[in-house]
Amino acid sequence: MTDSRLPPDQALAERPLDYSDPDLKAYTDEKAQDVLEEVIAYMPIVLPCMAVLQMFMLAFIAVILT
Repeated sequence: MTDSRLPPDQALAERPLDYSDPDLKAYTDEKAQDVLEEVIAYMPIVLPCMAVLQMFMLAFIAVILT
């Protein structure tokens, strides 16, 4: 009896090395992008906005508590 499961390094991989459907492999290779690469472009806008929001929230809490 042969074992049909993938080896652990391949089973836990983000993208498996072997695909049963060649169209799925082409789609995955084409669409697979590093999420970090997409997010980094927005950081110069998002971080200052979040800092301003946090300062307003902390000021609001300070005013309410006094």
